[in-house]
This record gives sequence, C-alpha cells and structure tokens, in this order.
Amino acid sequence: MPATRLTRHADTLPGAIYNQLQAILQRDPCADRVALMWRDPLQPEVQTRQVGSQEVKLVWCPSELAIREALVSHEGPEKEGPEKLVILANLDQSQLGKDVLARLWKNEPQRISPWRTLEQLAQVKYIDPRLQRHHRWMADALLNGFNRFQGHIVFGEVLDQETAWQALAWGFLDYTEAKPELPALFRWSLQDTAKPRVEALPESVREHLGEWLAPQLPLVGAVVETLLRECHAHELLAVGLACSVMYAKELEGAEEMTAPVIYSGRGRFIERYLDGRKFSPEVLKAFGSEALETAQSLLRQQGLITVSASLSQAEQILASLDFMPALRISPLLPGALTQRLDAFALKLEKALEKGAKPPLVAQAELAWERLQAHTLAHETQRHDQMRRAEMALRLLRWLGKTPSAVNGTAPQMLSQYITDGSFVDWARTQLWAGEDHEALARVYAALSEAVTQRREQQNRGFARHLPAVARGDTLPPALVPVERALERVVAPILAEKKPTLLLVLDGMNEAVYRELQEDLTAYGWIEVSEQADPPSRCLVSALPSATEFSRCSLLSGALARGNAAQEKQAFAGHNKLRQQLSTRFPPVLLHKQDIQQPGSGGLAAEARARIAGTEHKMVGVVINAIDDQLSSSSQVVVHWNLQSTLPMLRQVLEAAREGGRAVVITSDHGHVLDHDSQFAQTQVETHNGERYREEGAAPSEQEVEVSGSRVLTASQRAVVPWSEKLRYTKSRNRGYHGGGSLQEVVIPLGIYISASDPAGMPGWRELPRRLPSWWQNELQGGEAIGSGIESPAEASARPAKTGRKTKKLAEPDTSMPDLFEEASPVYSAPVEEPEHRLSVEPVGTRSWIDDLFASPVFEQSFQRAGRVPVTNEQIRRLLELLDQGKGSAMETQVAKHLAIPSIRLRGFLSAVQKILNVDGYPVLKTDRESRTVVLDKESLKLQFEL
Repeated sequence: MPATRLTRHADTLPGAIYNQLQAILQRDPCADRVALMWRDPLQPEVQTRQVGSQEVKLVWCPSELAIREALVSHEGPEKEGPEKLVILANLDQSQLGKDVLARLWKNEPQRISPWRTLEQLAQVKYIDPRLQRHHRWMADALLNGFNRFQGHIVFGEVLDQETAWQALAWGFLDYTEAKPELPALFRWSLQDTAKPRVEALPESVREHLGEWLAPQLPLVGAVVETLLRECHAHELLAVGLACSVMYAKELEGAEEMTAPVIYSGRGRFIERYLDGRKFSPEVLKAFGSEALETAQSLLRQQGLITVSASLSQAEQILASLDFMPALRISPLLPGALTQRLDAFALKLEKALEKGAKPPLVAQAELAWERLQAHTLAHETQRHDQMRRAEMALRLLRWLGKTPSAVNGTAPQMLSQYITDGSFVDWARTQLWAGEDHEALARVYAALSEAVTQRREQQNRGFARHLPAVARGDTLPPALVPVERALERVVAPILAEKKPTLLLVLDGMNEAVYRELQEDLTAYGWIEVSEQADPPSRCLVSALPSATEFSRCSLLSGALARGNAAQEKQAFAGHNKLRQQLSTRFPPVLLHKQDIQQPGSGGLAAEARARIAGTEHKMVGVVINAIDDQLSSSSQVVVHWNLQSTLPMLRQVLEAAREGGRAVVITSDHGHVLDHDSQFAQTQVETHNGERYREEGAAPSEQEVEVSGSRVLTASQRAVVPWSEKLRYTKSRNRGYHGGGSLQEVVIPLGIYISASDPAGMPGWRELPRRLPSWWQNELQGGEAIGSGIESPAEASARPAKTGRKTKKLAEPDTSMPDLFEEASPVYSAPVEEPEHRLSVEPVGTRSWIDDLFASPVFEQSFQRAGRVPVTNEQIRRLLELLDQGKGSAMETQVAKHLAIPSIRLRGFLSAVQKILNVDGYPVLKTDRESRTVVLDKESLKLQFEL
C-alpha cells in the first residue's frame, strides 16, 4: 500500500502518538522499528510523517501477521528511503512471537503513557503525584498543545499544577502571564484572539477552568470562569465596567433610578451574561472596581484607542439593561462625561439666570468638581474644552461678586483692570473660541454677553479719564507713561550693572500677557521687583493707541511718531541708557527683519549672538507675532504660548538666559478682539485708523474726543471709541487697536530673570503671581500661594467687618525672602510617617503608602538619589493626592496641595522621580502638554515589591 505523506500539523495523527515518537527520537535518534500500542485504526493506515528532523513511516497493523509483513518490507530490498518504521497495533508483548519481539526497538511494544511522554518532552525529573492521580486529562491536554508553549515555559525539575496551568493558558489561550491575575486577564481579553481561543478550548480544559482561576482569584474567579464559559471572553473588560456602574455604592442614593428598575436590570444582566448564576453584589462590585482601575491604567499607559471599544461595549450593555440614567456614576465612560457636561451647563445656566447668587454658584462648583473627576476630562483632546469650562465658572464667580466701581479715579480704574479686568478679558476670550457641546455653547454665549455688558460699563467709566491721559496728568509711580519707560523702568536695571533685554511684543494686551505668564513660569522665568509687595504696574499708552505713535514713543523715550528706522536711531541715542553703558557698545534695537532667519521662523544667528553675548549690555527686541495675528481675518483660535504660537519669543528668551540678562517684557499698546464689532462710517475717509479718527462727525455715545500733548496726531486731537464694539475699518480682522478702551490703553509690564541665573539681582524680590479672589473658588484659594491677594479695588469695595469676631482662616506666609539668598534644603531618611487627613485607608489600617516607606527598595532608592530637597512628608502627601485622583492630578492642584510655588514644582517632581522611578521605569511622570502628574500605582507596587 503506498504511503500517504503528511505534514506534522495534519490532524489525522493523534497528538499522543506524535509526542511519544518525538520523546523517543529525542532520547534515541537511531530508534527504528518502534512498536506502539494503540487501540484505534490509523487513517490512512500507512503514512509518512516528519517528526523533528527525521522522517518516519507509520503503519497500522491489526494482527501479528501484518506486523511481520511490515518488518519484512522495511528490511527488504524494496525499502524506500531512510525513514524509520513505526508500527501501531493493539497487541501487547504476550500476543507476539519471540522472533517478532527480537526485531522491535527495546524488544517490546511501547505503551503510550501521557505523563511519561510529557516527562520526556518537558525534560523534567518528577511530576507532582497529585497530577498523575487526579488530572489525566491535563496530561493529554499538555501533550496536544505542547508545540504551542514549547520554548516559552521553563518547567524546572518538577512539573507541578501551577506550571502545568501556566503552560495550558499559554498554549490554548495565548495568556502569557505566570498567574491568572484579574488586571492581566482584562488586558488579555482585549486581544483579537481571545474569543476564538476560548471557543476552541478542548472540552476537558473548559470544564476545569475554575481550578485555574480559583486559587488566585478566590473572590471573583467564578465570575471570570462563567464569562469565559459563556463566550464573553472578548467582553471581559466591558462587562466589568458595566458592573462598576450597576453595583456602585452611589447607585443606592441615585434619584434617576428606582429600586425595582435597578433590581430588574441586574437580574437581566445575570441571566444574559452569567447563565443565571447568583453572585453577591459585593463580588460583582469588586469585579467592576478592578475593571475600572485596569481601564484607567491602560488609558494612562497606552491611550484612549486601547480601551475605546470596551468603553463603547460597556455603554451598550448598560443601555440594554436600562441603566443609562445612572451612567453619570462612572468616572470613565464617555457617556458619563457627556451627562456631567449636561449637568454643568444646566447649573451654569440656572446660576446665570438668577444673577449668580452664591448658593447657585456653589451648585455650579459641585458640577465642575464632578466634571473634573471624570478621567476622560483630562485627555489631551478635552484640554481646551475643560479650560473653557473652568473659565466660564470663573466668570460666573466674577459676576456674582460686588461689581467694581465705574466712577473711580484714573489710577484706581487702571489698577483695577490690571488685577481684575485683564483676567476677565482672558477668560472671556477663551469662551469666544466656540464650544462643541450644544448646551454649553448656548450658556457660554449668554455668559459672555453678561460679562461683556459689565466690562463695557467699566470702559465707559474709564472714558471720563481719557482727556486726563491725553493731557499727561500725573499718575502714581507704578503707572508709567509709555514714553517714560526707558527712563523709569529700564535705566534703573542697567544701573544695577545687570545686562538687560527690553522685549516688546507689539500689540500684546494685559489678557494675552496673563496667558503668557503661565508659560513664562513653566519655562523658568521669575518675575522680580525692588519691593516685596509692590502695587500693580503697567505702562500707559500714548493716544491713539497705535504702533506708529505708542511704539515710537516707547523706544524713543519721548512722545514721538515714527517708523522702525526712527525708533532704532532714537533708542541708540537715549541719554539715560547711554549713561549706564560703554560708548563702544550703545543700546541696540532689533526689529522683525533683524531677528528672523531668512527662509525660516528661527532666530537669526547674528541676533542670537548679540542677545546671548556680553558686549551689548542693552538690547531691545521687537516681536510682531501678536500684532500680525490681529491683522489677519483667519478663523483660528490662538492660545498664546512659548511652544507653538510664539516660538520666536521662546528662542529670544533662551538667548537672554544664556547671556544672564534681566528681561523687561512689555508692549506698545493693547488691543480689542473682534467680537460682534460694528463698522462706524465716518464723513472723511482720510486720517482714520482702525479705532481712531482725526476728523469727521461729532463723537457718538460710544466715542470720546481727546486732545493734549500725549495725542500724537498732527492736530493733537482725535476721536477714539471707548467701546470695544466699534471699528473704523470696513474689513473685519481678528482684532484692532488705536482706541481708548482699557484693553488698549493699559500696556503690560513685567521684569523677569531666569531661575537658573547664578548672579540674579541682589536686593530684588521674587514677585508671587497675583490672582483675583474669584479666579479660584474660596476653598481652593486659601491653599494657593498668592492666589488670595486682593486688588486695591477689591479691598476698597469690601464692606467693613461688624459684629462678633470670627476665627480667621490660616493663610500662607506671603512674605518673600531675598530671591538670591541660598536656602538650606531639608533632607530626611526614609522613615515611617503618621497618616494624614487625605489618606484613603480607613483609620487604624496600614496603607500601601506605609508599605512603601517600610520597603527596603525605597530606602535604597532614597539613598541612591543623594541629596534631594524632598521629605517623606511631601512624598506621602503627593501620593495620597494622586491616589485620590485615581492616579492623576493637575500640576496646579499638586502645587496648591503641597504649598509649592509653581516655579519650583518641576524641580520637586524631578527629585521625586529620582526616588520612585527605579531603573528608569516611569512610575511617576508628567504630561507636559496637559500639565498633569500621573502615577502608575501597579508599577510602583511591582518595583518596590509591595
């Protein structure tokens, strides 16, 4: 009979036969005429098979005569090829003649023992006797799947049950972890092969899955087993996420769902997914909690795409069980975020309709806190949306506080705009960007209108003082006319023998400056002042507030109208500056064409050399990026920052850092953005700017006529609008300047040095960032350094205290030490610290943080990190905060909680990373784009052997 040639993967040969032959040939490569006892006929009866590197011929022999014929054929001249002969017969030694036995390998038919075969294949010395007595099915399963896990599992000398299950899980489920831990099972279930692997499980393995799961998962192992048996392997994580909602503690007091609806939905879930098996709510709650933690960990490590399918499946499960009203409970599901956005919009709208009364604002605060507690709210793609929501809440608080006086003096109104109004304009600019969420878009529009009306009242009030500004009436020292800036701001710094950079961001208003201050701090620039607690400062624009007037006055040091060439000449010849400098190196002014590398947006090499060099002690730089953006009509949303929108500013600052310069950051005038502006037709088309006119009709109720020495038109008179809604140019741009609103007249002013500048400015003080009281809610405001500082206008508007004394809340020490006095850092060895109020563990129990501090690995890591200015107390409070936030927290939240200035936060986190990130594993990391601190708790426990 001709032999049928089959590959080793053909399914006509039982695995036990193949594995037995493999074991024999491994032990004796020369083995030939091997007889195996086998009961069932082989189909086809003659096969040629490749076993390892050798070719064998298998022959089924139903009788002793057939065996003789096979032996004769194999030994005779008609033998084909070098293959080895393997005889399969249901005959033992007693049924064969001695001459036949003499010609067989080992002189007897070999019994196929699965355990013995496995012992030979796995190369182990012993097999756990309990396996041999009670788990014969396991031997067959291991032999059938041996090729799948061969080379992946290290058996050692003894094959025990745990290793056997590890091999089975690898071979049949493609589960590669050593033990069936629930987070690993959730991750495994996300593989495309999870469902077909479970469906293809041998029945013997399927029936005994519980024996694999129960020892490691005593609480939820039966739940996992049932889901696998019911073919829900690919939905393991989704079902767990659904359980995190259906069995959540918060569901008990939820108003959206009644008890009958809850129990009915749970019952249908048990029937559909758990085959009617009853599990206690505590078990399914624990299962859901583990799924939630695993999904959040995957989200942090691998991004939303990894878990998005499971999130959608979980919502579909909940929808099919009528649990959608309770979806808001979930801190992870996308639908829950949508519901929380809906709730936030509703609370904002209600509070706005009722005049932003404190109780209603407090309800909006709670809705915001729930919104922030959702994990997806901190995803990069949600960053702008959450920023708008936070700005909306801030504006609601502002509307709810006592309105600032609109009939104050000019200094009062200018100071009030610096400390309060500029933040309002920054916030409402964010709302003008638009919103995807329909309800929020509607309430943002109403909120923006309410805020704009109040801001217009303030601009109207300030219009009364525009004639005094035009005349040049005396102002307090902190409010500097733009033409006196070189003399009163820049020259005193040069007198300190400090190289100085005057950085003019053409068109920047106070609102843009407030936004940039966040980045300046992040990039290591510290604002400084001669005084510990100076009044708010700014420059005051010339009129009209346009570049040709105000910038030329700033750079000339005198009221003037001119172009860039005239500015260069006047700047280089300024007497007060030249008195502080060498005659060989007079002041140098660089404009756009001087600083930009031809053909790119980079800083030109010559400009970089001058700024970073030491010869020219006084360098001025004009950056036009903001003014250029205002001149465009493109429908883009601009978030001003040093990374993407102002890269030239970042490069100039880095060159200044290299040169050890103090940096005076200012502008030449402000601007108003185009938001529902109206074109005002004038009678005369000539001598008009975007927001000023020299001739034409008498001033309307939105305009004011000014005249005086600081009005730099030919006639020294002009008509300027105080309202932000008026323009004199037909073309609609992104923004305009030239008018008399506070946004245009107030010019930002800040003096900065690099945090890494070793020379510093002795005697000058670090200036804490000043935020209005409404910028954070009252509970948060007390924790932030400098966040509770009131503006002069707020202080004067606050009613006097009457009646019984109340206990004063503890406030942080706002007195600032000398910035350049060397501080002595505090060091401590790792010791066990007492629990604090933010501990997530019940009183009297030991937390994982306690275990961390007691870990020898932590002690070694702490010592290896060297002298780091971090205490155990600070590490504990940071970990408690991150644990409460499910592994993440915003950088601003961390700074407030630990009472660390924002400028010092990055250094603090870097020091903690040296301790926690053992062997480079990212246990603690920071997301620079979203400004979030992230803790991988599972990796921490693994690295520190907790």
